[in-house]
Amino acid sequence: MTVIPLGTPRVWSVVMSAAGHRCHCTGACGSQHSKTGLRCDATTEHTELYASPADLTLSVAAAAAVPVGELLAWCLTCHRKAAARQRADARERTRLETAEPAGLFDL
Repeated sequence: MTVIPLGTPRVWSVVMSAAGHRCHCTGACGSQHSKTGLRCDATTEHTELYASPADLTLSVAAAAAVPVGELLAWCLTCHRKAAARQRADARERTRLETAEPAGLFDL
């Protein structure tokens, strides 16, 4: 089932070799992966894996600039869940860092 993406087969191959053709996720998606040695068991043999940075909130341009050695292998399920968690964490940080607007009676 190995599906090599068009456009970046060399990068994909390097990332998958470094990952042992297995998803790198060790819980960023919210799962503890406790039944599979604390790491996702998705492999290129059974599902598509993607090469992506650990910081899934990067813009497309910033993600494209990440060196190959810093890319991770992600299955679609872990990638989606981890990206959603990282976006939620970023929103919460922004909310906490933003000053409260002055109230009506704070003048």
